[in-house]
Amino acid sequence: MKDLSGKVAVITGAASGIGRALALESARKGMRVLLADIEEDPLRKAEQEVAALAPETLAVKTDVSKADSVAALADAAFDRFGAVHLLCNNAGVAGPGLPIEALTLRDWEWVLGVNQWGVVHGIMSFLPRMLAGGEPGHIVNTASILGLATWANSGPYVASKFAVVGLSETLARELEGRNVAVSILCPVFVDTSIFESDRNRPAHLDVEREGPNLRARAQTIGGNWLAPEAVAARVLRGVEVGDFYLFTHPETAGMVDERMERIRAAYPDTTSAIPLAIPPLPGGGRKAQT
Repeated sequence: MKDLSGKVAVITGAASGIGRALALESARKGMRVLLADIEEDPLRKAEQEVAALAPETLAVKTDVSKADSVAALADAAFDRFGAVHLLCNNAGVAGPGLPIEALTLRDWEWVLGVNQWGVVHGIMSFLPRMLAGGEPGHIVNTASILGLATWANSGPYVASKFAVVGLSETLARELEGRNVAVSILCPVFVDTSIFESDRNRPAHLDVEREGPNLRARAQTIGGNWLAPEAVAARVLRGVEVGDFYLFTHPETAGMVDERMERIRAAYPDTTSAIPLAIPPLPGGGRKAQT
């Protein structure tokens, strides 16, 4: 979508962090913006900030882990605006940050419910209507560099983000040549409140225990920490030019290379293998913007 002005953006996880920055950046592009989040007070505050910039704004409290909640969000979007052109499935939680053997089923249900099922619910509720509308559209699914590489003590988070990457790659193949395109956002060090996502953990999935300080642990790794606004600007540029993979940190390329080298080295001799006739992913064959 080369011209975003006047188009409609729906953004989940929009009360803070990358989601809030995406809403503000969309407003600066002249888009009409629907903000969705489970945190009502921060959501209303973000709505006021976006409304100062956007021609039209709406906020809807939404639990992306619930199919009916996301369906209601889609109804609100199409009832109010008549169309949706940009869907950012962005809501996410970090998880407990513990070894897999220390986790409970509640931990898995919480993280997968938001990070994986939130994306599934967004696609299921919005994509058919976006396709039927016939106008150019774009879906951005927020994954992570941990959807392409792994860290210890991040089992549910890594599993959910690998799922988002695989789902997005499959969807991109299915939508090739149609009016809706797809991108995957794979950031790493961004200064957001995802490290404190326990604040939104539902009571029925809570676990009584002390967990690690996820922010402090991430900061010990180093890396270039970005402001959410820089990530949002990268996303909107990618949407405008049709980038499929949206990377924010060039220094993480080695993580992906190391994983792929180990995979490639594990193959037997392939000199006589007949290549499969699988076409390349849309938007993935050229050097992306940074």
